[in-house]
Amino acid sequence: MLIKDGFTDTRTPARTDMAPDRAGSPPGAFSRLELDIVTDLANADRAWQDLGAVAIGTPYQTFGWLKAWAETIGKRQGVEPVIACGQLAGRVVFILPLGMERQAGVRALTFLGHRNGNQNTGFWDPEYYAIADSAHVRALLEEICARQKADLIALNNVPEVWHGRRHPLVLEGATASPSPIFVRDLPADFEDLFRDTHSKSSRKNLLRKQRHLQALKGFRIGKAEREDEIREVLAAFFAQRSRRAAEAGIPNAFGEVAAQDFIGRVTGAAGVDVLQEKPPLGLWYLEADGAVRATYLCAEHGGTIYAYSNSVAHDALLPNSPGLVLVKEIIANACASADLHCLDLGLGEERYKSAWAEPVALKDSFLAATPRGRMKRSFDLGRSRLKTRVRNSALLWSLVRRLRKWKAGGSNRPQT
Repeated sequence: MLIKDGFTDTRTPARTDMAPDRAGSPPGAFSRLELDIVTDLANADRAWQDLGAVAIGTPYQTFGWLKAWAETIGKRQGVEPVIACGQLAGRVVFILPLGMERQAGVRALTFLGHRNGNQNTGFWDPEYYAIADSAHVRALLEEICARQKADLIALNNVPEVWHGRRHPLVLEGATASPSPIFVRDLPADFEDLFRDTHSKSSRKNLLRKQRHLQALKGFRIGKAEREDEIREVLAAFFAQRSRRAAEAGIPNAFGEVAAQDFIGRVTGAAGVDVLQEKPPLGLWYLEADGAVRATYLCAEHGGTIYAYSNSVAHDALLPNSPGLVLVKEIIANACASADLHCLDLGLGEERYKSAWAEPVALKDSFLAATPRGRMKRSFDLGRSRLKTRVRNSALLWSLVRRLRKWKAGGSNRPQT
């Protein structure tokens, strides 16, 4: 393996035993691996271009998504990009978009923007991904850690099984992430899916609610296209999320200006020239009686529709479940699309997600390089296991939700 920094020609010899051999491959094509580490995101665009349209990954680690995040939330948090790119025989075969975070004196490498994406996979050439294994990947991670003088690498929310195999970023000793994602293959016939996933009474109830909404003036379900339309729907999304967070006593992930700026960029509300490419997120919405009643931000990538984040108006129409009706119509539209074959409803357990899709386990892996990193790893492992235990306990999770609502109710009561 050869090490380079920032695509400059400063190569230093490194171990050559990490590049996997593949039966039937051209002589020398997989014999030497070069690792480039780029710390200026502006210079990393070329790596995504080189990997090309054949790459497998998620929208949460495309260049446009990460550029928008780094210039908004990442800048606010002081996270420094560390983009690791592997090359074999002169072509890029993987990209690991990492970020350097500093917490209590610990230099930790994590997936860039990992708290604002539903899962983390890296970007891979399909042929290399099929043969990469955890031993080779672990050695690469150790090399990255050493070059960047990091105490720890934390790889959170990696699918345990992805594209037909155990993900090579799931290292030995990986622990379960607190929450799964929910995924399902999409048939061409939506009605088949609807019958397979919902009982007769559930289907009748949801269709009845949809008819009530359809009877209202100005009912429509659509995808915002014009810039002014995107801004209007996004304003409703932010307002509905804010009210929901206040009432439930939960953090509002989109409450800060940097987070709203980020979402504005990845949806196109900030203007088409900001990303210089098609915005990765589309805004679906349900409108009835003159107002947006529900929204869902979704991305389409690699044949999958990714449901990222949603909102619903807590008003007089809430009993008609506009959010559930919107989800149903988004899935129906995806089934009808020749370009989509998989549904990903994202991270976190919700009743509507388990109704439409199946849970897929995610894993957290930690690689400590220093004593300080090992202390941080122990702390993070303990916290992750506690969160997983709470999430998996109906009693404890119900208690947490009740406490949140009680706290929110107390903070909203007038002071005497």
